[in-house]
Amino acid sequence: MKFLQMSKFGNPTEVVEVVESDPPPPPAANEATVEVEYSAIGLAELLMIRGRYGIRPQPPAPLGNEAIGRVVAVGDSVKNVKTGDRVAIPTGLPVWRQAITVAAADLIVLSEQADPQQLSMLRINPLTAALLLTEYVELGKDDWVIQNAGNSGVGRSVIAFAQEFGLRSVSLVRRPELVDELKSAGADVVLVDGPDVVKQVAVATGKAKIKLGIDGVGGDSSHSVASCLTSNAKMVAYGGVSGKPAAMSPLNIIFNQVTLEGFWLGYPRFRNAHEKLAAHTRTAERLITEGKLHVPIAGVYSLEQATQALAHAQKGGKVLLKPN
Repeated sequence: MKFLQMSKFGNPTEVVEVVESDPPPPPAANEATVEVEYSAIGLAELLMIRGRYGIRPQPPAPLGNEAIGRVVAVGDSVKNVKTGDRVAIPTGLPVWRQAITVAAADLIVLSEQADPQQLSMLRINPLTAALLLTEYVELGKDDWVIQNAGNSGVGRSVIAFAQEFGLRSVSLVRRPELVDELKSAGADVVLVDGPDVVKQVAVATGKAKIKLGIDGVGGDSSHSVASCLTSNAKMVAYGGVSGKPAAMSPLNIIFNQVTLEGFWLGYPRFRNAHEKLAAHTRTAERLITEGKLHVPIAGVYSLEQATQALAHAQKGGKVLLKPN
């Protein structure tokens, strides 16, 4: 069996290697063995390989975080999955590999009608979006939310879940060609971020009192989002793709009392909310099956093409690994 591991912290294209090992052990009574179909490369993994993430494994360390696969063997006591089922593998396991044996109770049987590449991104970005929209600010029907990184996996998930929850969304993007594309995906308002974007948001939303801002970029884009918020609103940061500190005007903090809070799916309050996560996962699966949630795939690579895959992922766009 082949899998990917990092030999040390550093540039992903330089420190990630293909390793051959024995196949995973046969499943115990309550376990199942899954052959991996697709596994997503996420920003979290890229940051972790560089040693800049909240989790720092001891190298050499196997990699991966999110995948789907086919069950190829089950233990004697397993009832919830069977051989041949397509399943979502629990997050946090090293799934940049050809096969893995896991606790069967943690597997989620998936629809055969949905695009498997889209399903491989089911358990991180969509759940992030759903929790961002429900766990920080109390929102009602037709309330507005604003986000940057509208074209990202989380951004597209926010758009889809906002529609599902009866909310209205503003998405800020960096490229004009994304405006119509994201509107077609369900966004109510899509604007190119820039010096006049606060005025544009006010006009486009009818001067709506926006209580929730979602920041995945940092830098000046954080300032754009925060400046569109009403008094006593909250901005929640889940990422920082710009690599720059989140910027907020002291005027917004002092006079509008806008607050900044962080989000991480690894927080215990989210990690242990099993029923809530399961419900959001099923909603995301349905949205994918119905075509309401779709993230463009920039490339698909084998494990042997890991260097090319990681280089592509760092340039932008969603990249998947196809281990088998």
